Amino acid sequence: MRFQLTEDYWALDALSPAEWHLVAELPGTAAGENFSEETRARLYPSPLSPDSLADEETLSSIDDWNEFVQPEIESTFRNAREIVEKDLEKVEFVSMEEFFSPEQYELIKADLPELRRVTIRLENTEAWYSTLNQARLLMNEEYDLASSEERLMLRLEHQENIDQERLLIFAQYELYSAVQGMLVENVMGLS
Repeated sequence: MRFQLTEDYWALDALSPAEWHLVAELPGTAAGENFSEETRARLYPSPLSPDSLADEETLSSIDDWNEFVQPEIESTFRNAREIVEKDLEKVEFVSMEEFFSPEQYELIKADLPELRRVTIRLENTEAWYSTLNQARLLMNEEYDLASSEERLMLRLEHQENIDQERLLIFAQYELYSAVQGMLVENVMGLS
């Protein structure tokens, strides 16, 4: 994967089939598809700590939260995911010829994977960041991925000793983290 930035857009370019698969799953992951109800609820936590005692005024505030604030948050998140979905629908295949000399390309073209490019207008950056954040939050809640010790162990272990499904989940989480980092470092705050 390459990250490209112009005055009008940024792009995730030269996405391998595996990277494209993980990027294409972003809206569904951010929506909490295939996650438990408890995990999905993590996106909309109560403003009151579970161990807090609530008086009548606090309970009224929670009712207001549930009636006005939470639906607005849900709408904002849904709108962000819809923007990402529309951007993903415009995926393009990338010609591998641009990466090699003509002679090299002729020798290896049969063995090259199909790469893709997703181009995103700068004004959609916040929606992408939000959607990536939603997905990472839910993934961490469902799979407890934040443990730096386990992440280090995954890097040190031989792949045959690692649960392949868990490794794929970590790869997805790390890819989303990397894209978020690129957005923060390169795109956000430009305007």
